[in-house]
Amino acid sequence: MALLEIRNLIIDYGIIRAVKGVNLDVNVGKIVAILGANGAGKSTLIRSVSGATKIKSGTITFEGEEITNRDPHKITGKGIMQSPEGRMILVGLTVEENLRVGAYSLKPETREIEQNGIKKKIKVSVKKQVEESLKEVYQYFPILSERKKQQASTLSGGEQQMLAIGRALMGKPKLLLLDEPSLGLAPLIVRDIFQIIEQIKKKGKTILIVEQNAYQTLKIADYAYLLELGLVKKEGTGQELMQDQELVNAYLGSQK
Repeated sequence: MALLEIRNLIIDYGIIRAVKGVNLDVNVGKIVAILGANGAGKSTLIRSVSGATKIKSGTITFEGEEITNRDPHKITGKGIMQSPEGRMILVGLTVEENLRVGAYSLKPETREIEQNGIKKKIKVSVKKQVEESLKEVYQYFPILSERKKQQASTLSGGEQQMLAIGRALMGKPKLLLLDEPSLGLAPLIVRDIFQIIEQIKKKGKTILIVEQNAYQTLKIADYAYLLELGLVKKEGTGQELMQDQELVNAYLGSQK
């Protein structure tokens, strides 16, 4: 069973139908991409998963439970965290303060550990989980550790994007939503960001990513959907779509 299932999703903005009956699955431990040009409905679709955009009809199911049109804070509580388009860095806070905000949904948890061959359960406080998450984020993004006391608004565009992704990771997501992580960044920074996204996936995270940069995305995606005017025009593995001549001509060109 898929971790996330979207069925017959329809989203309207006033008289405009932005998403027109989309079906989509995200399996555990995979990177699934939603590709397409501006106005294709990509960000609208991912925002409906996080609860930021309400849908007209259809269903969104997470871990077998329907979450259609739930309030965003309730969806976050289920383990779905979003790194939003435009980064939305909190001005007036330091880098580390921004990261700690991302951990607001954490709750005390019970873990099973093994000591000397004996299994036992221990309680883990929110404070300990936050410190664990900070350590993990700083391993992915060492530059954030170097700048942790710096005002977040003074970071470069690439560093702010790293901060936005790191903030979403702080809540220990079961599903990480990435909305246009390469937007406005220089090609070398984009390459770095995508390498880190791949590392995050290798650590066991499930990722749903919306992107215009089809070439970089298909290189790391296990599966991808190409949206055009609110409809799925093509779908397949990242490798399959990279070999699709029509898609190559329309979206990839010579970006090697």
